[in-house]
Amino acid sequence: MTRVTWILAAALSASAFAQGESGVVRDIRWDADSAWFRRDGSWRRVDLESGAIEQGAADAVIPAASDRPRARSRPGAPARGRQRPVEVAPSGERSALSQKGNLFVKCGEAEKRAVTTDGTATLRYGTASWVYGEELDQTTGMWWSPDSSRLAFYKFDDAKVPQFHLLSGLTSLRTEVDTERYPKPGDPNPIATLGILDASAFCESKSEDPLAHVVWVSVGDADQYIYGVEWSPSGAELLFHRLNRRHDVLELCAADAESGAVRVILREQQLHWNHHLPEMRFLADGRRFIWASERTGFKHYEIRSLDSPHTVALTAGPFPCGRIEAVDEASGDLYFTAFPAATAVNQQLMVARLDGSQQRRMTTEDRHYGRFKIAPGGDSFAATDESVSRRPSTRLYTRTGKLIATLAEPEGDPWAEQGVRPPELKVFKAADGVTDLYGIVHFPKGFDPSREWPIIVSVYGGPYFQTIHGTFADQPESCDHGFVSLRVDNRGTPGRGKLFEDATYMALGIADMDDQAAAVTQLGAQPGMDEKRVGITGLSYGGYLSALSLVRHPEVFAAAVAESGPTDWRQYDSIYTERFMRTPQENQAGYDAGSVVVHADKMRGHFMLVHGMEDDNVHPNNAWALAQRLYDRGFEFELMLFPRAGHGGFGQAEDAAKWRFFKDHLSP
Repeated sequence: MTRVTWILAAALSASAFAQGESGVVRDIRWDADSAWFRRDGSWRRVDLESGAIEQGAADAVIPAASDRPRARSRPGAPARGRQRPVEVAPSGERSALSQKGNLFVKCGEAEKRAVTTDGTATLRYGTASWVYGEELDQTTGMWWSPDSSRLAFYKFDDAKVPQFHLLSGLTSLRTEVDTERYPKPGDPNPIATLGILDASAFCESKSEDPLAHVVWVSVGDADQYIYGVEWSPSGAELLFHRLNRRHDVLELCAADAESGAVRVILREQQLHWNHHLPEMRFLADGRRFIWASERTGFKHYEIRSLDSPHTVALTAGPFPCGRIEAVDEASGDLYFTAFPAATAVNQQLMVARLDGSQQRRMTTEDRHYGRFKIAPGGDSFAATDESVSRRPSTRLYTRTGKLIATLAEPEGDPWAEQGVRPPELKVFKAADGVTDLYGIVHFPKGFDPSREWPIIVSVYGGPYFQTIHGTFADQPESCDHGFVSLRVDNRGTPGRGKLFEDATYMALGIADMDDQAAAVTQLGAQPGMDEKRVGITGLSYGGYLSALSLVRHPEVFAAAVAESGPTDWRQYDSIYTERFMRTPQENQAGYDAGSVVVHADKMRGHFMLVHGMEDDNVHPNNAWALAQRLYDRGFEFELMLFPRAGHGGFGQAEDAAKWRFFKDHLSP
């Protein structure tokens, strides 16, 4: 099959299976006794008592859209790992600029004025570094107070952070050197401090001392992380997260805007590591807030206060919450998603009272629910429900989960129309023989269980990213090439509680890789599966596991294509890696055990290594280090390098090479 045919087949397949939005209703509104929804360009009315649906009269007054308060929106993110250079005050009359290491403020129509003058390449104001952007989600280094009178900003010192030099212009006559202060595990970290500028006084003053109107925040120990910065709703205090280098102690702190004095509002301590940005939402009084804690081993919500250590637990149970959907202070309700169903990846809608008196599940079936629309007062709600093989339908329910009416269902069965066996959500046992793992299996067209079919595992598998949900799953490209497709979320991935996530702590590449192999072995024992023809591929952490598969489990995996993967955790950044592995000085055995480079002499099977030469995330020397070890032992493998590519985004050339590689090595 030519590459053009492959592209066309994949495009037609994706198009055929993705046409499933006919069952989704996006605009739903309520009045006193009815719900209104738009369908096929016209409004329809649902009687909430009887469930009867009628076409809306042409002269009917359609209720206004609900104005339910939601989380505060944030400006668009800059380039990955970077911070915005300009922040405009809420009033629109002032702006802050971080430029060439220094901080400037523009007051109205006047020219910008320097707040700092000692900025350098390593001492910078109003910005941070790549590692803070990538791993701590810092998209800015400047924060205006709600009334635009004050500006908080970073003072960021990374002079002791080792440099990493990356070559660019590899296709030009002359290369260029891109240098980044990039801390790797065990290296000195950047030192972050916060300053607060009285912008009103600064704009009115003609003082020659640019720092005369700045107070410095007493952030504490230098070897820590300062991030998650925002103003309290009143603007009297600057809030920030303070996380120790081991990531096991997280504090939410408040700095007085006038003095810079700091107090600790709350403290989260984990046996292993904390999620660095727990969900947080202020209530209307501007002092109390909803906070997501994992102290119980599962993410649950509680009410905390800026004024008191008193805690009100809102939710509980042996399952994690997902996210806040809505807060209705008038009725005293918190609406949130959670995962209490028998199938642990099926999202549900729940409600809890804001006084902590009760919580209740609003969706009642073991399905995946989403796209929630909640009526004012919460007496009814709309939601879609779906499965991996069934596209979404939209239904209207009472508060107790009783079905009122079905608003829309998808037309047709894409699997039957394409002559393809529907995908299946499967439960596998982890390598420990006890823990349940969820995976999705897709089948190629013409799948016949009386024959043996090769398997391709598409993997990510790393912390912080869950890939298996109970949602409709489009046919993957691997099926278009005659492979059975398998995706599995191993231990170490989120969404199942801290015990599940912590299974890979201090040992990345062990339980996670073993779980992938265990799932493949179980699938391989089922009819129609060829357990001897198994390939695996993935990007980033998935590239790491793909390379590791031929080292740790060559008896299971016959071929691997590893894209942009870290091949030894000593090569990646400090914040991410130490969160799960501590430093190499503390955990040399763990770093060695999970290293593809250290164990390259054990690699067996067919291997393709893919990397972008301008990858500033997982540096190209990850690929070079592994390649050299394989060259040294005379191991034959394929190497595909992209001179102008970053972290992924390789395009059709890599795609074609990957499927050719798997067809060459996994064909009968």
